[in-house]
Amino acid sequence: MGAVTSISLTADSTHFFCGTNKATIYWCNTDDICPELRNTCHYEKINDVAFPCGYSELFATCSLNDIRVWNTKTRQELLRIEVPGLECHCVFFSGDGKSILSGWNDGKIRSFLPQSGKLLFAINDAHNHGVTSICGTSDCQKIVSGGCEGEVRIWRIGR
Repeated sequence: MGAVTSISLTADSTHFFCGTNKATIYWCNTDDICPELRNTCHYEKINDVAFPCGYSELFATCSLNDIRVWNTKTRQELLRIEVPGLECHCVFFSGDGKSILSGWNDGKIRSFLPQSGKLLFAINDAHNHGVTSICGTSDCQKIVSGGCEGEVRIWRIGR
């Protein structure tokens, strides 16, 4: 992922680390140059961080193009939810942990399943100039969102 920006050879010249402009680090064997992903992170600013209610072993971050779910103990990325060409401004775990709510610069609220990243539902035209903040009520029946235009809206979740 991304253009190579740095390479560092080990002292015995059997392996090297390779860094890219998309904030990924690979470990490679010099014999076959088969890359093994060692570390990753967002390559643009992080817009929001969210923890599930009462659970500190994972958290989500959002940035340009994606939402990422991380394990706090291993510091490893567990899930990446990508929406190419859009910026995610805010992220929130529903109180029951069954969805990840998110607000995007295209004005949509999107909800994803936390295990697979599959789109659960979307609210189109939630805010004209982008959704900049989001949270859900404790009973998981409503979403409160804020937008670039300065408005706050409440959405009822239903079929």
